[in-house]
Amino acid sequence: MEDLAYKRGRTDPLVFVFPSNHRLAAQAAVAPEDIAGESFYLPSKSAPAVRRVVLDYFNRAGIDPRPEHEVHNVVHAISMITSTHGVMLLPAYTARYLPDSITTRPVQGETPTLDLVIAYHKANKSPILKLLLSRVGRLAAAPA
Repeated sequence: MEDLAYKRGRTDPLVFVFPSNHRLAAQAAVAPEDIAGESFYLPSKSAPAVRRVVLDYFNRAGIDPRPEHEVHNVVHAISMITSTHGVMLLPAYTARYLPDSITTRPVQGETPTLDLVIAYHKANKSPILKLLLSRVGRLAAAPA
């Protein structure tokens, strides 16, 4: 790993995600204790950074979310949330992929965040890589 260099593109907040007709949709923001008793889904080990941020957030809040299932990607999350009326924490950038039947709400209080990072080999002197790295901030901030 010492041969790799890293550049942060941006930092995204995590948001609560649930069906648009869920009781929490009436709230402007959702506190961690608001999900008590809800079907909660945790990112799987295939998304270790998001999983760690979610678990650390609930640990700091003193909440044991007791996840019913783990999800592997955004499409899996959409399917589980829609079919079971569940709740999940996901990076805010995923909102652009969600159907109208699913909504997001910001976290009330301390907001967990996830750094979106580009990793590259230090020995790579490619002009294309150099151009990408010079523009990563603008690219990461660009709307989809």
